Amino acid sequence: MTITTKIIITDTNIITDLSNANILEQFVNLDNVYICDMVKRDEINSNTGNVNIIKNLKTINATSEEINEIFKILQVNNGLSPYDIINFIIARNNNGILATGDKKLMEYSKENGIEIIRTLKIIKLMNDNGIITTKDAVKACKNLKECNKTRIPPSDIDNLIKEIEKNQVIS
Repeated sequence: MTITTKIIITDTNIITDLSNANILEQFVNLDNVYICDMVKRDEINSNTGNVNIIKNLKTINATSEEINEIFKILQVNNGLSPYDIINFIIARNNNGILATGDKKLMEYSKENGIEIIRTLKIIKLMNDNGIITTKDAVKACKNLKECNKTRIPPSDIDNLIKEIEKNQVIS
């Protein structure tokens, strides 16, 4: 995956994590980051993160055909929410990647050929592509580790810190 592939944010957990990591603004300002209009309208609030930053997210509007397809998929797979499904459809139809922490959506998407990206991978890619410095990437990880709102295991965060620092030494 490259950092230029269209990334569709599917849920507020990714936004909240990046906000708590203090790198949300850099992520939102990337040209290839989008959120579905329905998710932005219905699920974003001040608990998600800085609304003034979040409002700058580019939106993809769901078409009427895509909305109709939600109900077809719901008949076959009732473990997903309508929001999960519309995000899957939008990512599929736009050759995008889903940014999600939702396990059911991740499994369904992978089974159906859609790539998934999670918070730590976003931090790594932003660092690898020079969007944030190594120092900022490590600080973002430490911010997440200190935050009681993230669901990311501390050991996963520690592993990313080690990987980032190791790559910095090699470079």
